[in-house]
Amino acid sequence: METGDRFSQILIENFVAAWNEVAPELLDRPSKLISLSLREVAGEQANSALAVAATWSAAFAAECRGTLGGMVVLLFKTEDDAALDRLVKAEGDGGMRPGTRALANAVFAAAAQKFGDQKFEISNARHLDLTADESRLRAIVGDQLLVGTFSLAVEGEFETQVLLLYAPQGTLAPIETEAKRRDDPVPPLDQKGASAGVRAAATRNIERLLDVELDVVVRFGATVMPLRDVVRMGVGTMVELNRTVDEPVEILVNGRPLARGEVVVVDGYYGVRITEIGSPADRAFSMI
Repeated sequence: METGDRFSQILIENFVAAWNEVAPELLDRPSKLISLSLREVAGEQANSALAVAATWSAAFAAECRGTLGGMVVLLFKTEDDAALDRLVKAEGDGGMRPGTRALANAVFAAAAQKFGDQKFEISNARHLDLTADESRLRAIVGDQLLVGTFSLAVEGEFETQVLLLYAPQGTLAPIETEAKRRDDPVPPLDQKGASAGVRAAATRNIERLLDVELDVVVRFGATVMPLRDVVRMGVGTMVELNRTVDEPVEILVNGRPLARGEVVVVDGYYGVRITEIGSPADRAFSMI
């Protein structure tokens, strides 16, 4: 089995293909998963990524077994998890979210099978309600992560984003120890307080990042030029950009597009009035 970056890429490719094959049948309607980004983080970057990832507060964690260990964690927003749990018809087994867990297990199993003859499998998933305690996610994944972000569409239900974490040093041992101590494997989901819990968790997680300094760049446009033209540039050279004068400019944070806006002049200084921007959670995650 491939390791490192190559394994990460194969894992994501297999996960996407497995979802698009398995999910439509279990959901009884078309569903499409598309990979948006894939990045490796460690140390403080991993801590920041986990603080934001915990706002996707329904987690399904499973251990990887065989040639390569670690664990995978599939994260949904609470309202999307509830919709999936309703759509997937699964027999109750005493645990929380049997429908979504059945879906996660089927996708994990199909993704593992796509590695072919390699000795690799993914265990059945455990549901973790991060609205109750988001520190449970940090306890099981460690400080080295592969973070995959995906767009997910379920026809007639929602269009959203989901996350997949691969933690090469991750283990479910802390959760299993906690379950034995409490004799309660999965804390019940308080339906009445779920929405408030999600908002409170999101607020706490984002507040941890508010003092982090970030580079903000306004990009008027871009172009591609041969090296010969770059060498010939001099004073007075005109460079044509791929943006007309009436189009909004891009605002980039840490090199990632965050918003769009129009150029204004304030007291003799250039500024940008924001005209398009994503949700606070999406903004926070894009900056990591």
